Amino acid sequence: MRVRGHHTRDEQEQVTYLRELLDIYESEGVDSVFWTPFARYDLPHHDDPERDLDMGSYGVVKVLDGRPGGTCPDMPWEPKAAFTTLADRYCG
Repeated sequence: MRVRGHHTRDEQEQVTYLRELLDIYESEGVDSVFWTPFARYDLPHHDDPERDLDMGSYGVVKVLDGRPGGTCPDMPWEPKAAFTTLADRYCG
């Protein structure tokens, strides 16, 4: 499967959307939320933008299609910027 057109990976767009939602929930008194999905194993990340199906995923981690990760070498995924955003919000 290939991604049609020319697209640039922009994890910051997901972070902006996530922060906007978290700010709304906080202002309404919501204690905590879950971001779903955690991972989209059917939309793996690839260094080649034409094969990077993860660009269309709301997962907070990018699935590495069977490769070990660098940040979490025992896992087949790497945290995205949204993962760090959630961790910072709830661990701070």
